[in-house]
Amino acid sequence: MYSFLQVFFSLFSALLLTLAIPNELFEFGSPILGLFCLIPFYSALRRAKSVKEAFFLSFLHGATVHLCSSFWLGNFQGYALFTLGASLVGTGFFQGFLSFFFYYPALNLASFGGKKIGQEAALASFRPLWFSGTYTLWEFFKSTGFLAYPWGTVSMTAYRWSLITQIADITGPYGITFLFSLFSATISEYMILRVKGIKKSDSFLNLCTLLCALFLISAVYGAFELLLPRESVKTVNAVLVQQNGDPWFKGEEQSILISEALSEEKINDFRENDEECDVVVWSEAVLSKRFPSARFFYNSFPNEKPLTPFIKQMNVPFIIGGPYTISIQPRRVANSAIFFNKNGEFSGEYQKMHLVPFAELIPGSEYPFIRNIMREIAGFSYGWYPGKCVTLMEIPISSPVRDTRKSKIISIDIEKNENEKNEEKTVKIATPICFDDTAAEVCRAMFLYGSELFVNITNDAWSLTRSAEIQHFVVSHYRAIEYRTTLARATNAGLTAVVGPTGKTLCSLPLFEEGALCAKIPVYERKMTTYALFGNWLPVSILIFSFIFVIKTSFFKKEIDERF
Repeated sequence: MYSFLQVFFSLFSALLLTLAIPNELFEFGSPILGLFCLIPFYSALRRAKSVKEAFFLSFLHGATVHLCSSFWLGNFQGYALFTLGASLVGTGFFQGFLSFFFYYPALNLASFGGKKIGQEAALASFRPLWFSGTYTLWEFFKSTGFLAYPWGTVSMTAYRWSLITQIADITGPYGITFLFSLFSATISEYMILRVKGIKKSDSFLNLCTLLCALFLISAVYGAFELLLPRESVKTVNAVLVQQNGDPWFKGEEQSILISEALSEEKINDFRENDEECDVVVWSEAVLSKRFPSARFFYNSFPNEKPLTPFIKQMNVPFIIGGPYTISIQPRRVANSAIFFNKNGEFSGEYQKMHLVPFAELIPGSEYPFIRNIMREIAGFSYGWYPGKCVTLMEIPISSPVRDTRKSKIISIDIEKNENEKNEEKTVKIATPICFDDTAAEVCRAMFLYGSELFVNITNDAWSLTRSAEIQHFVVSHYRAIEYRTTLARATNAGLTAVVGPTGKTLCSLPLFEEGALCAKIPVYERKMTTYALFGNWLPVSILIFSFIFVIKTSFFKKEIDERF
């Protein structure tokens, strides 16, 4: 049975990770704590005597991290039972199910080689590598697929260390997770060896050398990328609006009027400097009426200043978050980015592809009895319908450019002749919506399809906490590094910002304040990074290696005995 010390270590590790992740105390997190936060968890697992013990310790660690770092999920109006309660239990069980892999080396290897392999020093170099690989897989599975939730991850702790985070264009955030968890496991293994009075083996010294080499290589690569001169080939003059109002409480009319006033002010700021605004971006869910039919409604709403006549008056394309009806029967409505041309005409939409499970996407909602259950428990019965394809928006820009690529997308307000289009004067924009910008598979598809700029629209005001806004920003900023592109975010309460291809914030607005950015967004030449080409190759490689290793140790014990 697990001891009090093991439980304490698991909880203490979870609290350290919570403090290392952006939180109310350390707004952008602590990389130092991130390096050391898994030491107690590794120590607790090393003392486990069965898979059952490892399961409990893993469940406790995962659930505690989720509860303490994502407590703000309880503020999701009326849905806390699902957003916090169900996700808490699910996260704990999910990490618990990986306990076999966390525990596997101690359970099996020590019994294969008798006294020879049973010595702690002989396994001291293997266990940290196995642990860091397994923890990397845990965060990969946690961040991928239908139930993906890439919050509460070790990679989030490294935000302040841009020298290290640059490897994301090769490994994605999982390379950082592997480095940090390997550091914790190696330090913990060293401390355990010292307590047991076991001398360090040559293999353990080799592990320490490997760890130092990986950090050194990462730092040198990071320095190279940070110092590499980058010259933009285009510039987008954009107004990013932060109206500081959750439509659930402030109301659609007030949100639109505030956004119109902020937009007009900043558009005029551009024109006073003899420049034209290329696009105006409002946040997710500002509009509530469903398109395409809602285009008629917004000809006269709000009464004080109707939306579509306002856009025509501004003579600038707009991107605004709102719903889009895919079909009436069956009922399919998508959370979308609505595109308006400079005449205020509805020109197309991008439908959000990665939906929040059990909040935006309700499994089985096509069945009446499921809808009745959801209506009784949570007060709602339908969710959004996920988008099925990537859609890019192409707009004309006023700045001089040096780029001639081509792609098939929705073109808005672009003057064409019969033979060709001058694509040197346009930019292709991908508009990931809220949770989309945390989904590697969505943003990678957008980039490979031809996106030159990520423009994210987000509605996080319901969280009511600074840490929730910053956590989302930190998770999403990796997309800029992974594809060496620019990421612009227009949110209703924060963090509205422009992030450069090294992850550096170029400009931003304060949290929970009304405002708008007059942003001159740099657009860089599209170059295929390793991550863009191969995706999540690192966790997949770890998974393949682990599978092969488990098979070999299960069926070829003699071979393992001889090797060790």
